[in-house]
Amino acid sequence: MNLLSFAKGALAMFWLVALLNLFYPFAAPLGGWVSWGALAVLLAHVGELVLFGSRLRGLPLLWWQRLQVLLFGLLHLQTLR
Repeated sequence: MNLLSFAKGALAMFWLVALLNLFYPFAAPLGGWVSWGALAVLLAHVGELVLFGSRLRGLPLLWWQRLQVLLFGLLHLQTLR
């Protein structure tokens, strides 16, 4: 298993925890930390989408590529080389 796949899996688990926290809020202060962390990661990935959006143009299933950048950020962009 390579490091990039492991990192994507760890980030997917983080998003699952953040989604779980959204529907079943964790006790304080953990719930707040998870919510703020998820917001920070989402804002960073939106910034990456804006900065590197030109790399995605011309790829098949553009909406799928954008969704993966929102979820995985630079980890997905490195697989596009």
